[in-house]
Amino acid sequence: MVQISAIALFVNGQNGAGRAAVPFNPVDDRYFISGSLDGKVRIWSIPDRKVVDLNDLHEMVTAACYTPDGQGALVGSYKGGCRLYNTTENKLQQKSQINLENKKKKSHHKKITGFQFAPGSSSEVLITSADSRIRVVDGVDLVHKFKDFQHLWPTTDFC
Repeated sequence: MVQISAIALFVNGQNGAGRAAVPFNPVDDRYFISGSLDGKVRIWSIPDRKVVDLNDLHEMVTAACYTPDGQGALVGSYKGGCRLYNTTENKLQQKSQINLENKKKKSHHKKITGFQFAPGSSSEVLITSADSRIRVVDGVDLVHKFKDFQHLWPTTDFC
């Protein structure tokens, strides 16, 4: 019952800001991380029914997830920022920033939309963004970029 009330408190919120991501810690499901449109990333304790740590990015958080070992987190923002945090002892300590910038042109659709770790890896991750790209990152190094060319074709059906 305590877990249900803690999640209800989270869902109802105190500031009304929308939540962009809510994944549980993969090795300790008493904790989850949330990214929010108010620019804050929070680690929540379900048994304590409260936020145990928070970090203000000063820009909308659009994606967040734990690393598979639960010892880190990736956080993505509306402006295309991607940060890697250490989450040991459920504290957010920024380790690094991953540079995903498109050097050829500035995209107006940079928003990070999601993360997916490769099976069995805590460092290889797919990062999706609103600019129709999927980036493969290993640690903080950009390994490969895929672009969806679908948006180049007409969206209407000519049949």
